[in-house]
Amino acid sequence: MMLPTAWREELWTVGGLLALVWLVGLLTGLATWLVTGGILAYLLWNLYHLRLLIRWLDRSTKQLPYSTPGIWGYVFFRVEVRRRKAASGKKQIGRLLKEFKTSTRALPYATVVLNREFNIQWLNKAATTLLGVRKSDAGQPITNLIRHPDFHQYLDAGDFDQPLPLQLLPGGDTRLSLRVVAYGQQQYLLLARDVTEQHLIELMRRDFIANASHELRTPLSVLQGSIEQLEAGIGDKPELEKPLARMKRQSQRMMFILQDLLTLARLESRHEDEQLQSVSLSALVAEVMEEVRVASEHRGGHRFHLDVAENVQAGGQREDLYAAMSNLLMNAVRYTPAGGDITVTLKRVPLGVRFEVVDTGVGILPQHLARLTERFYRVDVGRSREAGGTGLGLSIVKHVLEHYGSSLEISSWPGTGSTFAFTLPGKYLEESRSGLGADSRKAS
Repeated sequence: MMLPTAWREELWTVGGLLALVWLVGLLTGLATWLVTGGILAYLLWNLYHLRLLIRWLDRSTKQLPYSTPGIWGYVFFRVEVRRRKAASGKKQIGRLLKEFKTSTRALPYATVVLNREFNIQWLNKAATTLLGVRKSDAGQPITNLIRHPDFHQYLDAGDFDQPLPLQLLPGGDTRLSLRVVAYGQQQYLLLARDVTEQHLIELMRRDFIANASHELRTPLSVLQGSIEQLEAGIGDKPELEKPLARMKRQSQRMMFILQDLLTLARLESRHEDEQLQSVSLSALVAEVMEEVRVASEHRGGHRFHLDVAENVQAGGQREDLYAAMSNLLMNAVRYTPAGGDITVTLKRVPLGVRFEVVDTGVGILPQHLARLTERFYRVDVGRSREAGGTGLGLSIVKHVLEHYGSSLEISSWPGTGSTFAFTLPGKYLEESRSGLGADSRKAS
């Protein structure tokens, strides 16, 4: 290390000079005065160079005399080295910042740099076009310029894992997707992109599916009626029984698909501010079970175990909740062999009320679980068709639950059965008519 070496050299130099002055003082009889004068001169030397350093720190002078002999020369040299490194780092940071600004200006997405208080630090040109934010707005809170309640809630929640769809002007055509990305020391990037075209395409897709499904129902109904008439008039032509049975089975399957597509179209186009109805979830489970037991009998029968809390009331759309419960139970019936066990649970939990269906069916491999709620996704196409599923049931469940801020929980393994469950948030629960401490009813 250079510092200990420079320090030792300084001590040896000062000590040697003082010793020389002392010897001269002994010869002249002025030792005390000469040593005192030497110490005072050394002190003044240090004060002078300390003043130079202070002036440099105050930027009253641009250059340090780092060629000075002694320890001050080493100090000035090290200060100059650090100054040059800092200047080089500053240039590099400036170059990187310039490249960042150049690249973000070229982005088609609106980009706004925010500090920890969500005040505007910097923005690109696209931010002015999409968000109406200008350079003169620097320093202002972004919430003063984007005055949408959903955006304010998004920032307050602090959960930026998912983008925020936003329509800035009520009734306007422009749709934006906003996302906040945290970086550095509690700084944020606000990214916004125009998704109006994607939104219009999605609307067209929904309208097409809804209209096509609606238009196909009439000819299918006529076809089903004609098949039934032909079945009734077969007479002495038994060879027509199998073709007609196949036609009837396929037309029924098509009708089920159309009904599910219409249900999905209705769920996707519904408004968030629809008035909620008072629904008895306990009674709804009992009603669904009547339909499910009939379907079970046609498949050889199953053992049902019910653990359903009494008098569970919730605010919601009865038709949607019925569709969610029915699809989960019908799935269990379709994929559980005859004689298998199906357990249905409806119970209050700290977060709300939980509905759960557990079966002893064939089970599902882990790689399929994440895609089960996709439309028409089937683990085994042949088995699904044989079971009579449309491939839309779990997608319907997913859309229903999204409306209530919930999600479908799935756990399964081949040969051990499956569990499908969801929790309806507590804000949708109502006071039950008979009190909250209701018992459960159990049957098999």
